[in-house]
Amino acid sequence: MSNQAQPEDQLPEALSDNRRRVSLVWLIPLVAVLSAVWLGYRGYTQQGPLVTISFQTAEGLLAGKTRVRFKDLDVGYVETIELSSDLSRVKVRARLAKHVAGYLNDQTRFWVVRPRLSGGEISGLGTLVGGTYIGVDLSEDGEPRREFEGLEMPPIVTATDRGRSFQLRVSALGSISVGSPVFYRGIEVGRVTGYRLHEPHGVDLQVFVHAPHDAKVGRNTRFWNVSGVEFSLDTDGFRVNIDSLASVLLGGLAFGTPNHADAGDPVPEGAEFPLYATRQAALEHKFERRQEWRLAFVGSVRGLLPGAPVELRGIRVGEVKDVRLELDAAGGETRIPVSVLIEPDRLGLPAPSSEADRDMDAERALWDELVRNGLRAQLKTGNLLTGALYVDLDFYPEDPPREIAWEGKVPELPTVPTPFDELRGLLSRLARLPLDRIGEDMGQSLAEMRAILQSTNGLLERLDRETVSELTKTLEQTRKTLVGAEKMFAPSSSLQAEAHRALRELSAAARSFRIMADYLERHPEALIRGKGDVAP
Repeated sequence: MSNQAQPEDQLPEALSDNRRRVSLVWLIPLVAVLSAVWLGYRGYTQQGPLVTISFQTAEGLLAGKTRVRFKDLDVGYVETIELSSDLSRVKVRARLAKHVAGYLNDQTRFWVVRPRLSGGEISGLGTLVGGTYIGVDLSEDGEPRREFEGLEMPPIVTATDRGRSFQLRVSALGSISVGSPVFYRGIEVGRVTGYRLHEPHGVDLQVFVHAPHDAKVGRNTRFWNVSGVEFSLDTDGFRVNIDSLASVLLGGLAFGTPNHADAGDPVPEGAEFPLYATRQAALEHKFERRQEWRLAFVGSVRGLLPGAPVELRGIRVGEVKDVRLELDAAGGETRIPVSVLIEPDRLGLPAPSSEADRDMDAERALWDELVRNGLRAQLKTGNLLTGALYVDLDFYPEDPPREIAWEGKVPELPTVPTPFDELRGLLSRLARLPLDRIGEDMGQSLAEMRAILQSTNGLLERLDRETVSELTKTLEQTRKTLVGAEKMFAPSSSLQAEAHRALRELSAAARSFRIMADYLERHPEALIRGKGDVAP
């Protein structure tokens, strides 16, 4: 056999290797440690900034759960929440994403997003499902910061909004609040962003107008209040003006230009504008140049109020500024000086390029010429229902020559009395007639006439004896006529009694006319409504 059997005692020998080997099992924990170190290093290097935000309360905030969002995108989370050292506020430490670190500066703002009802709008409804979160408004410009004071209300304007802010000056805030809309031709183009007191009096409003509508604001722009419903009862009658339902419920502002004119030259950021009470008041101030005049009226000015129009043949040229009373105790006379503001530009008078270029002598000469031609001021009733008065400027050539009083601080235009004043003067003169004396004179005249009749009777008796029968008959008829006249004009006759009665009724009528004139002057609406419907 080719394969020979080997002896049973011949066995294979084991060879030992004295070299030390590392088991592959130890590679697993090593890789795990290295991975942990790498992940820790990577996490540390990729870790975003830690910011501290101060809030009044921590309502709805949870450490490790509450997110920080920018434009509804998560950019961080809350790590810890703790009280401040004085227990007045809470400090929230939030870890933000690394890519937003360059936008944390003094212009960055934080606030808590909760369900809110503000300015007629409901916001934060998403937090009812997803929970409360912290909103952030990032800004590119500003000094770097890591500590912030959180806002209690969401900002009206964010850093990404384009537009311009303006400042409005008003005497009282009224129904305007933060978030109130700003309208242009009925379209909402901005919001009220804040307000503050302006010393010594008044309030400053900050408004923001979004682009491109901010270009509509120029030098000729007027802002006015459109809050609520505007009622007016003046010489033009009763008017109701409602801008929009949103402005009625929430309040708001609007802006525009007089008569849809051009806005004028552009204005810079933060430019100041006055805030007018109504649209009419804003658009009426088309002319900036206004000259004050003084008018002196002797009669009653009941129904004349500040703001009443000053018109020249039906065209408004100014308004009443103030109505006062001056009493002369020594002389027992009263004067009612009325201050009016007249806009010379409405009269077509040449406007100077600047205040320094005004030719005062030329202006005075022009006004003097107008007064010499009969320019006078008169009070007229603008509305019979309300009794409101206005100042009417017109020419009265028949009025005696007058001059403007330039001596005082404010020049004074001449005036003419009202028709009621003229009627009252006429009735006063009629009441001053000596009616009693007139009656006495009439009695004397009747006595003299009776003596004449007696002499005539004697003459007729002589003629009766001397003349023919025809003449006697004629004279007898004449005598009878004269006797009848004597009886008629006797002191006890009805004619004389009727004459005295007529004179007394004439005196009473004069007094009644004077009372009626005074009543109509106080209540001109009685011409339409009657005396019974006039309020006392």
